[in-house]
Amino acid sequence: MKWNNGKERAKFEREQKELREQYIAEGMTEEQIQAMYDFDLDVFNGKRREAEHTQTLDFAAVEAEDKELQNPLYKKFLDKLSVMMDFAEASRYAWIDEIGDERLSRAIKHLSPAQLELLTEMVMSGKRVSEIAREQYVSQQAISNKLKKIRKIFENRL
Repeated sequence: MKWNNGKERAKFEREQKELREQYIAEGMTEEQIQAMYDFDLDVFNGKRREAEHTQTLDFAAVEAEDKELQNPLYKKFLDKLSVMMDFAEASRYAWIDEIGDERLSRAIKHLSPAQLELLTEMVMSGKRVSEIAREQYVSQQAISNKLKKIRKIFENRL
C-alpha cells in the first residue's frame, strides 16, 4: 500500500476540525473532544502503520518470465505460497497425470488427501460407494456427502 503521510494527515486534520465544530455544537467538553481526537489519531496512526508495512503481492508479476519483475515477497515466500503435490512418484495416483483436461487435472491436484484417496478408490479400484463405506466403517450417505463436496469443488474450479 502506498501512503502519502502529508496528504493523509492534512485530510485527517480537516476532518477533525469539522468534527470539533460538531462536537462543540452538541455541547461536548474540551476533555471529551480531546479524548475523541486522541482515539481518532490512534486509528489514523494504525492505518498509517498498516499502509507502510503492507506490501501487495501482484500475482500478474508472479508468473513473469523475467525474474526482475517478480515481487520480492513472492521470491522469499514461494514455498509458503504454493503447494504442488508430486504424483509422479506415487503410482497409485498416476491416473491423474493421464487426464487430458489440464483444468480438471489441476482441480484434482488441489483436493485434500482424503478426497483424493476417495476418488482414487473409485477410479482405480472401481469400487462402489457401498464398498468404500463398508471399508471405512461409515454410512453410504457419508461417502455420498464427501463426493458431493468434491463435485462442488470441481464446479467452482472448472
